[in-house]
Amino acid sequence: MIEKEILIEQEIFGTLAAPEQEGIKPAILLIAGSGPIDRNGNGPKGKYQTNLYRDLARFFTGLGFVTFRYDKPGTGKRKGSLLETGLSDLVHDAKKAAAFLQEQPNVNQVIICGHSEGTIIATEVAAAMKVDGCMLLSGGVDNLMQALYHQRQQAYRELFAMPGWKGWVNRKLKVDEKNEKKTEKMFQKMKSSSRDTVRIQGIRQPAKWFREHDAYDTRAALRQVACPVFALHGDKDPLVESSVLAELSGLVQGKSEYHIVADMEHGLRVQTEPKSILKTKKLMKTVLERPLHKEGLAVMKVWLDRFLQKQKSA
Repeated sequence: MIEKEILIEQEIFGTLAAPEQEGIKPAILLIAGSGPIDRNGNGPKGKYQTNLYRDLARFFTGLGFVTFRYDKPGTGKRKGSLLETGLSDLVHDAKKAAAFLQEQPNVNQVIICGHSEGTIIATEVAAAMKVDGCMLLSGGVDNLMQALYHQRQQAYRELFAMPGWKGWVNRKLKVDEKNEKKTEKMFQKMKSSSRDTVRIQGIRQPAKWFREHDAYDTRAALRQVACPVFALHGDKDPLVESSVLAELSGLVQGKSEYHIVADMEHGLRVQTEPKSILKTKKLMKTVLERPLHKEGLAVMKVWLDRFLQKQKSA
């Protein structure tokens, strides 16, 4: 595998990787999920070292694909403020990166691959540009606000199911109703603002990011997607609602398929422990020591093989 640093329009830093064998190949653009994580999937100052996108890039390149992954504003080598970055800015970057791949002389197919929040960005890129495939990993169909709602509901179910007095107190205090009112108040403050950020209880919040995600209709965008679509969830992922993936075939114009892999979590790694949104951070250290899920990689390989076969028959 050959990797090299790329700078697109003096703005977007990324890593372009290609198999050592020369020739024209299909390419995969990796789009990161939410939070201050860089092109490799790592947080600042040594926090949250997942290396998810580095590992995925190496897996895809090992199959025979060119890959490109890049830093979001305020991460890695990229200047700027992620807090002031909106969905429109993230989409702009992804389109620039996709166009960069399409311009490469050794690339003749481009697949957009988004993870988590990146699935929303990937959906918009696939809807707005002519690309050859779209991969939605640990997300898809729902927009951000719908995903956050499902996450809160999962948390309430776990709070109510706590054994003994803890569960009883949570049910008695109606923590779900109280938190929903608090959440709605916070969302309304951000949606009513025209600023990039607002302070809520003294903490700066990404108002532009929330407003633009709230206004974005993922299902409407999917209706504009004509390329093949692949979606992958893990059944131990508490951050997604997998039932919505059944809508894919009725939304996209082309072929689609989805897979829900047993014992796989949000970061595509093995998790044998019970699904829990309340214990996600506690489980993270242990889970990150495990490899990417073999079955998850296997179903991605089967879907991607068709692009390699198309390449051979061209």
